[in-house]
Amino acid sequence: MEIRDNSLSKIAKIRWYNLIDPVTKLLVALFLTMLSFVFTNLYFEVSLVLISFVLLLLSRLSSATINAVYFCLFLIVTMILIQGLFYSGNVHPLFSIMNITVYREGALYAVTMSARILIIIFAIGFFMSTTTISENAKYLEAIGLPYKLVYLLMSVCYILPQIQQNMKKIQFAERARGINPQKTVAQKVRSILPILIPLIIKTFDQSINRSITLQLRGFDSPERTLATPKYHYVRARFNHYLLSFLTIFLIGCKLWQIFSRFL
Repeated sequence: MEIRDNSLSKIAKIRWYNLIDPVTKLLVALFLTMLSFVFTNLYFEVSLVLISFVLLLLSRLSSATINAVYFCLFLIVTMILIQGLFYSGNVHPLFSIMNITVYREGALYAVTMSARILIIIFAIGFFMSTTTISENAKYLEAIGLPYKLVYLLMSVCYILPQIQQNMKKIQFAERARGINPQKTVAQKVRSILPILIPLIIKTFDQSINRSITLQLRGFDSPERTLATPKYHYVRARFNHYLLSFLTIFLIGCKLWQIFSRFL
């Protein structure tokens, strides 16, 4: 779908995920996560991984999501080895290498837990890749959330990207001066530790300055005209009610599963 803006003579493409509001995307991620915790069948977990992975592929992949997936793959291999060796329910051997036996029960348990981790990463990656902080702020304020609460939520979202941006500037300046060449992982870690506390303080200081700037511009005024969301979302309120009901139902099912073990 394309929309032509005659005043600016530009063509803006609207993709399918632009028609879904940010809250619905976040509820979808929460719904998929709760499904993975309620239903423990491995085939069902794999199907949820595929669904969330397809959602991620159909969105705009970001480098942060790709790095998170790489880290998860390392974590998954580690979990399979540890649980395959030391899981309390290990009975049937799966394979042996140099008198070290990995058991089937522990490996299956680790695979199930790994599937849940991947579902969370893929679902949250879909939400973060298809929405921006400004889009979230506009929508939350448009549905009636107070400005101060919106700013608080968005400030939390800004902290990590701001820290990464400031760290890149500091590391670039150090490399330009010939300080901390950072050729190995150990050198990178040593270069981060001395600047960690000043980096966090600077990030919070930037957040405070941003808040003061917004107040001076009258963004906290009750008479301020609210910003209009960039896209027209389809069935937003219906999606909120439906996904909220299904998620609460799944949470109740999970709590019943936990309590039934003690009855």
